[in-house]
Amino acid sequence: MIHLFSLENVHSSYLKDAIMANFTRPSFLLFFLSTFIIQLSASHAPIHLRFYFHEKYRGENATSNVVATLNRPNSTFGNIVVFDNPLRAGPESNSKLIGRAQGTAFRSSFSEESALAAITLLFSEGEFNGSSISLIGLVDGSGSADRTVVGGSGHFRMAKGYVLTKIVNSTAVSLVAQYDAYIWS
Repeated sequence: MIHLFSLENVHSSYLKDAIMANFTRPSFLLFFLSTFIIQLSASHAPIHLRFYFHEKYRGENATSNVVATLNRPNSTFGNIVVFDNPLRAGPESNSKLIGRAQGTAFRSSFSEESALAAITLLFSEGEFNGSSISLIGLVDGSGSADRTVVGGSGHFRMAKGYVLTKIVNSTAVSLVAQYDAYIWS
């Protein structure tokens, strides 16, 4: 329970005047509000979600496609990829579908296989059905990433946090990545 300051129990007129004089100063108000906000934000733990991103980038029914390229020999620099990949409860392709990962990736390095990705995770099952999380961040050549949560909708409106990813299975036509999301909303 949060208790705000009250003058009801202060009996001295001098003390009440001193408190009110300090209470109306901008520096005191700023200190009071920042302390209050810090206490509120520190009072709850993040929501941790684990799910799996299933991407098929070659073949029939690909969920990820290059839509623009610079056609540079031996380079993917400048390629733009769009995707609409299933999010599943587990790494198996037949595990429960819980949503979609929709977004774009921009190949942003001359020397490494990396991309800047903007992703919206749309949940269609469970407690977070109808909610979304928006991410942005760099994916390196190994598939590992530490992305920033920049917002969301529904349950995750005004969310902040981060998402860690790692590849759990990769073939010539598809990959599966584990997503661990830590979200404060």
